[in-house]
Parts: sequence; structure tokens; C-alpha cells
Amino acid sequence: MTGKTEKRVWEIRNRTRRYRKRYEARMLSCLVMCCLLLFTAIGVLFRSVQTPVAAVVADGYSTVLLRDGAGAYVVIGIVAFAAGVALTVICIRLKKKKS
Repeated sequence: MTGKTEKRVWEIRNRTRRYRKRYEARMLSCLVMCCLLLFTAIGVLFRSVQTPVAAVVADGYSTVLLRDGAGAYVVIGIVAFAAGVALTVICIRLKKKKS
């Protein structure tokens, strides 16, 4: 290759690297914001379902979970898990799509 061609190739690779870094930084900041939003929403939901009265344990722990509206904790946990799985799958697909 001539010196001019090598310089062009170097410039193209340099720009590609910069664009890729910018894209990855944007995606990372978007994912961080989504995680913070989910964390805040879960915290707000936990505050709304908390009751100051302690539940009396009767015949095991599973009955405590379903007493006094604590079933919402179970629902929130399931929803948070499903959201985490969905976000992980999306990230993996985006990564494979780039390759």
C-alpha cells in the first residue's frame, strides 16, 4: 500500500473506533437509566405495600407471604425478575447483531 492509502485506512479505523465507543457509551448510559428507573419504581411499590403491623407466623412462612397484602411483594419480585431477563435477552441480541 502507498502512504496515502495507509493513512486513509488508519483514519477510517480511527473514526470507526470513535463511533463504536460513542455508541457503546450511549447504550450503557441508556441501560443504566433503565435500571435506575426500575429500581426506583420497585422502591416506590415497596413503600406503598408496606404495613407497620408485624404478621403473626401461623403454620409456616408461606402463609405470612400471603397475609396482609404481602402478595404484592411476590408479584413485584416476579415482575422484576421478568424485566431483568427481558433486558438481558435484548442486550445479548444487540451484541450478536453487532458481530
